[in-house]
Amino acid sequence: MKSKVDGLLSTAKRRGVAVVDEFASFVNDQIYALKEVVEREGLDCEFELRRSYDVFLDDLEAEDVKSQFRASLAAGHKWTRDRWLIDEKMVEQVSVTDLHWI
Repeated sequence: MKSKVDGLLSTAKRRGVAVVDEFASFVNDQIYALKEVVEREGLDCEFELRRSYDVFLDDLEAEDVKSQFRASLAAGHKWTRDRWLIDEKMVEQVSVTDLHWI
C-alpha cells in the first residue's frame, strides 16, 4: 500500500493540495491500522512494515519531482510529513541498509 510522490504531485495540480493531504493521510492511517490489527491479534501472517522508495531514472523527471517536492515541503503540505527525499549521493547507502538482510 503506497502513494507514489509523482502521483500525489500530479493530483495536487488537478484536485488541490487539500485532496492530496487527505488521501495521503488516509493511506498512512490504513497502513498503521493494519499493523495494529496484526500485532494486537497476534496474527501469524506475512505482514511486514517496510520503507518503499520512488526511483526516477530519467534525470529530467527526477529534477522535476525533486523541485516540486521541495516546494511542497517548504509550503508545509501535510502529505510531505511521512516522505523524504533521498539525494542520489545517499541513495545507495539508504537502500543497501534496508536491503542488507535479503
